[in-house]
Amino acid sequence: MRVLVAYASALGSTRGIAEHVAGRMAVALGEVECRSVEEIKSVSGYEAVVVGSAIHNQAWLDPALLFFTHNAHELAKRPVWAFSVGMSDALPRLFRKRGAELQQKRLEQSQFREVPLRGHKVFSGVYEAAQMPTPLRVLFRLTGGRFGDLRDWAAIDAWTDDITAQLATSSEGVGVQGLPPDRPAGA
Repeated sequence: MRVLVAYASALGSTRGIAEHVAGRMAVALGEVECRSVEEIKSVSGYEAVVVGSAIHNQAWLDPALLFFTHNAHELAKRPVWAFSVGMSDALPRLFRKRGAELQQKRLEQSQFREVPLRGHKVFSGVYEAAQMPTPLRVLFRLTGGRFGDLRDWAAIDAWTDDITAQLATSSEGVGVQGLPPDRPAGA
């Protein structure tokens, strides 16, 4: 099965997650390619796509949005999963869980209208103190904010394994979610 893991990354966290997902999927599925969305001309040669983007200002990066828009027709014909990389785990403890839930809901309602997703997950990335101006950094720390590599590799692996299991089933002749491999969900 030929799978594309595409990403738009600003500082490397999203690229690292995409590479990890692709490597983990390749063990079970064979040909899994990991590429920046800016390098991809077409998704027509892939049977499934996983696409991720960093979140800046509550939205995906422009190259990821352009990738989705440009390839919407082809993406709608195959199973597609999305992941977003933000900073919800960096927020003060009181706001972490709710912040992640709100961010996921907001992204799903605003950005994935043209392509039916099989799933979408928000992960936290690497958030360094140097990314913030000093006054905000101090305020952020005083309110309980955290810096560092906040990627939850166990959660990323569990999500990846779920997708891999669905794709392995579809490559055996039963489509993802019980549909034939050439028929998208909702058809």
